[in-house]
Amino acid sequence: MFVKKLSVPIILQKAEALEKRLPKNHSAIPDLKAFIKNLRSGYNGESKISYYLSQIPSKRFYIFHDLRLPYGDGYFQIDVLLLSSKVIFILDGKNHSGKLTIDINQMTQEYQENRIVYENPISQGNRHKLLLSYFFEKYEIPTVPIESLAVICKSSTELVISPGYTEAVKKVCRLSDLLEKLERLYQHYSRERLDQKTLEKIKKLLLKKHVPLNTNLFEKFSISKADVISGVQCPNCLFIPMEYKRNYWKCPVCKFLSREVLLNAMKDYFLLENSSFTNMEIRSFLHLPSSRITTNVISLLNFPYTGTTKGRIYQPPKDFL
Repeated sequence: MFVKKLSVPIILQKAEALEKRLPKNHSAIPDLKAFIKNLRSGYNGESKISYYLSQIPSKRFYIFHDLRLPYGDGYFQIDVLLLSSKVIFILDGKNHSGKLTIDINQMTQEYQENRIVYENPISQGNRHKLLLSYFFEKYEIPTVPIESLAVICKSSTELVISPGYTEAVKKVCRLSDLLEKLERLYQHYSRERLDQKTLEKIKKLLLKKHVPLNTNLFEKFSISKADVISGVQCPNCLFIPMEYKRNYWKCPVCKFLSREVLLNAMKDYFLLENSSFTNMEIRSFLHLPSSRITTNVISLLNFPYTGTTKGRIYQPPKDFL
């Protein structure tokens, strides 16, 4: 059963919204693109894992995607956690291309004449196991076995494990072998250690303590908010801003017309500007000609608000992003 379903991480949504609203020659673009590529690759890998996990009997596990849990002065992040009465699995997706070599000290990727060194995924999984056990101990959760697996998500990736590295052989698997590997390990644990009441307690605890990653991208990439191009983006040629005509938007470059482009601009506003807006603030962002027209446009969205007519503050509806 999927308790915390996979969704596009808010930090990825913010990064993609920011990239499309910066001048094409902005100095931060190369680093921002690399950041987005890495986040998107991770998300795509989790999507592949999620598809396979959807084929497991629904009552076997409580499944949590993309958990970020606090411990000590920091956080630890788990791609996928599978909770059962007998054992807990931690899955770490690796969606790398090319050739991956895993040895005791590191993982190396060789792709398109580039060589990149990463942390050994076995060490990473063992650390997450330890931190999760500390986390459970803090909240007086009974001891339960925890297994970690590194999942190679691309079938075209060449995988090399250093000779004699038996722990990696046991803990690294290809996506196509994941279900068989999970079944074999699950059946290995015959004794149930958690009753239903405790499982529900853990489920609520994990959801309550999850803290999404929400990096300040303007600080990270030294970008000024003044660099962000405001306005509605044309979905046809990507020009910003489109011009508002009566009940529709027109691109001054390609002449594309649409009534459906407003919501994307509103999402970008909430991702990059603020979590709420006034008439004046959204009028400036959307390049609307008057406060009256802005009121009419906002009314079509049916967004929740607080305050009186002139002092209204609007918020996005639940699950808008």
